[in-house]
Amino acid sequence: MSSPVKTALLLFLLCVCGGAFIVAHRVSDRVSPPFPRELFTVVNQQLAAFRSADFQSAYRHAATGVQQKFTVPQFEEMVRHNYPEMTRACRVEFGLANVQGASAVVQVFFLAANGSVRSFLYHLTSESNSWKIDGVEELKGSRPNERLAGSHV
Repeated sequence: MSSPVKTALLLFLLCVCGGAFIVAHRVSDRVSPPFPRELFTVVNQQLAAFRSADFQSAYRHAATGVQQKFTVPQFEEMVRHNYPEMTRACRVEFGLANVQGASAVVQVFFLAANGSVRSFLYHLTSESNSWKIDGVEELKGSRPNERLAGSHV
Protein backbone atom coordinates (compact mmCIF):
# COMPACT_ATOMS: atom_id res chain seq x y z
CA MET A 1 0.00 0.00 0.00
CA SER A 2 1.34 3.42 -0.92
CA SER A 3 2.00 6.14 1.67
CA PRO A 4 -0.85 8.46 0.50
CA VAL A 5 -3.36 5.58 0.72
CA LYS A 6 -2.17 4.69 4.24
CA THR A 7 -2.47 8.35 5.30
CA ALA A 8 -5.97 8.63 3.84
CA LEU A 9 -7.04 5.41 5.56
CA LEU A 10 -5.61 6.59 8.88
CA LEU A 11 -7.40 9.95 8.60
CA PHE A 12 -10.65 8.18 7.73
CA LEU A 13 -10.37 5.94 10.82
CA LEU A 14 -9.59 8.96 13.02
CA CYS A 15 -12.69 10.74 11.68
CA VAL A 16 -14.86 7.69 12.36
CA CYS A 17 -13.52 7.42 15.94
CA GLY A 18 -14.00 11.16 16.51
CA GLY A 19 -17.56 10.99 15.20
CA ALA A 20 -18.32 8.01 17.44
CA PHE A 21 -16.95 9.92 20.44
CA ILE A 22 -19.16 12.95 19.70
CA VAL A 23 -22.27 10.82 19.21
CA ALA A 24 -21.62 8.87 22.44
CA HIS A 25 -21.11 12.12 24.36
CA ARG A 26 -24.39 13.60 23.07
CA VAL A 27 -26.33 10.43 23.86
CA SER A 28 -24.97 10.37 27.43
CA ASP A 29 -26.04 14.04 27.88
CA ARG A 30 -29.64 13.05 27.04
CA VAL A 31 -30.07 10.76 30.02
CA SER A 32 -33.42 11.66 31.45
CA PRO A 33 -33.43 13.17 34.93
CA PRO A 34 -34.68 11.01 37.78
CA PHE A 35 -38.21 11.20 39.05
CA PRO A 36 -38.34 13.12 42.34
CA ARG A 37 -39.43 9.95 44.17
CA GLU A 38 -36.06 8.38 43.29
CA LEU A 39 -34.31 11.23 45.11
CA PHE A 40 -36.82 11.09 47.99
CA THR A 41 -36.13 7.36 48.35
CA VAL A 42 -32.39 7.95 48.80
CA VAL A 43 -33.04 10.55 51.51
CA ASN A 44 -35.66 8.33 53.19
CA GLN A 45 -33.30 5.35 53.23
CA GLN A 46 -30.60 7.38 54.93
CA LEU A 47 -33.09 8.82 57.44
CA ALA A 48 -34.41 5.33 58.25
CA ALA A 49 -30.84 4.23 58.92
CA PHE A 50 -30.35 7.26 61.21
CA ARG A 51 -33.52 6.46 63.16
CA SER A 52 -32.40 2.87 63.70
CA ALA A 53 -28.88 4.07 64.66
CA ASP A 54 -27.41 2.18 61.68
CA PHE A 55 -24.83 4.79 60.75
CA GLN A 56 -22.87 2.31 58.61
CA SER A 57 -25.88 2.02 56.26
CA ALA A 58 -26.51 5.77 56.40
CA TYR A 59 -22.86 6.36 55.47
CA ARG A 60 -23.31 4.27 52.30
CA HIS A 61 -25.83 6.89 51.07
CA ALA A 62 -23.23 9.64 51.44
CA ALA A 63 -21.34 10.86 48.38
CA THR A 64 -17.68 10.02 47.85
CA GLY A 65 -16.61 13.52 48.89
CA VAL A 66 -18.38 13.15 52.23
CA GLN A 67 -16.86 9.71 52.77
CA GLN A 68 -13.39 11.11 52.05
CA LYS A 69 -13.95 13.84 54.64
CA PHE A 70 -15.43 11.67 57.43
CA THR A 71 -14.91 8.16 58.79
CA VAL A 72 -18.07 6.35 59.91
CA PRO A 73 -17.60 7.34 63.60
CA GLN A 74 -16.90 10.97 62.60
CA PHE A 75 -19.97 10.92 60.35
CA GLU A 76 -22.11 9.61 63.20
CA GLU A 77 -20.80 12.27 65.59
CA MET A 78 -21.39 15.03 63.03
CA VAL A 79 -24.99 13.93 62.41
CA ARG A 80 -25.79 13.50 66.11
CA HIS A 81 -24.26 16.88 66.96
CA ASN A 82 -25.30 19.06 63.99
CA TYR A 83 -28.53 17.39 62.83
CA PRO A 84 -30.21 15.67 65.80
CA GLU A 85 -33.70 16.16 64.32
CA MET A 86 -32.77 13.77 61.51
CA THR A 87 -32.43 10.95 64.00
CA ARG A 88 -35.69 11.61 65.84
CA ALA A 89 -38.21 13.41 63.60
CA CYS A 90 -41.67 11.89 63.87
CA ARG A 91 -42.55 12.81 60.28
CA VAL A 92 -40.65 13.86 57.15
CA GLU A 93 -42.19 15.67 54.19
CA PHE A 94 -40.61 16.56 50.88
CA GLY A 95 -40.88 19.79 48.96
CA LEU A 96 -39.41 20.74 45.63
CA ALA A 97 -36.79 18.69 43.83
CA ASN A 98 -34.54 20.39 41.27
CA VAL A 99 -32.21 18.36 39.04
CA GLN A 100 -29.50 19.88 36.88
CA GLY A 101 -27.39 17.29 35.14
CA ALA A 102 -25.66 15.11 37.72
CA SER A 103 -26.67 17.32 40.66
CA ALA A 104 -29.97 17.62 42.51
CA VAL A 105 -31.40 19.61 45.40
CA VAL A 106 -34.34 18.34 47.46
CA GLN A 107 -36.29 20.31 50.04
CA VAL A 108 -36.98 18.27 53.20
CA PHE A 109 -39.14 19.22 56.19
CA PHE A 110 -38.66 17.53 59.58
CA LEU A 111 -41.73 17.65 61.80
CA ALA A 112 -41.31 17.02 65.51
CA ALA A 113 -43.94 15.53 67.83
CA ASN A 114 -44.67 19.01 69.23
CA GLY A 115 -45.50 20.29 65.72
CA SER A 116 -42.31 22.27 65.15
CA VAL A 117 -40.74 22.14 61.71
CA ARG A 118 -37.12 22.36 60.54
CA SER A 119 -36.42 22.81 56.81
CA PHE A 120 -33.33 21.58 54.99
CA LEU A 121 -31.94 21.39 51.48
CA TYR A 122 -30.37 18.06 50.59
CA HIS A 123 -27.73 18.22 47.87
CA LEU A 124 -27.37 15.00 45.89
CA THR A 125 -24.98 13.94 43.18
CA SER A 126 -25.11 11.13 40.66
CA GLU A 127 -22.30 8.62 41.21
CA SER A 128 -22.00 5.32 39.35
CA ASN A 129 -25.66 5.29 38.27
CA SER A 130 -27.04 6.01 41.74
CA TRP A 131 -27.77 9.16 43.72
CA LYS A 132 -25.70 9.97 46.81
CA ILE A 133 -26.15 12.70 49.42
CA ASP A 134 -23.43 15.30 49.04
CA GLY A 135 -24.47 17.73 51.75
CA VAL A 136 -27.27 19.16 53.84
CA GLU A 137 -27.98 22.76 54.75
CA GLU A 138 -30.68 24.22 56.93
CA LEU A 139 -32.92 26.78 55.30
CA LYS A 140 -32.21 29.96 57.25
CA GLY A 141 -35.62 31.53 56.59
CA SER A 142 -37.48 28.82 58.46
CA ARG A 143 -38.17 29.08 62.17
CA PRO A 144 -37.84 25.86 64.19
CA ASN A 145 -41.13 26.31 66.08
CA GLU A 146 -43.24 27.55 63.18
CA ARG A 147 -46.01 25.24 62.01
CA LEU A 148 -46.48 24.63 58.30
CA ALA A 149 -49.57 26.19 56.79
CA GLY A 150 -51.63 24.22 54.33
CA SER A 151 -53.68 21.12 54.21
CA HIS A 152 -52.58 17.66 55.23
CA VAL A 153 -54.14 14.52 53.94
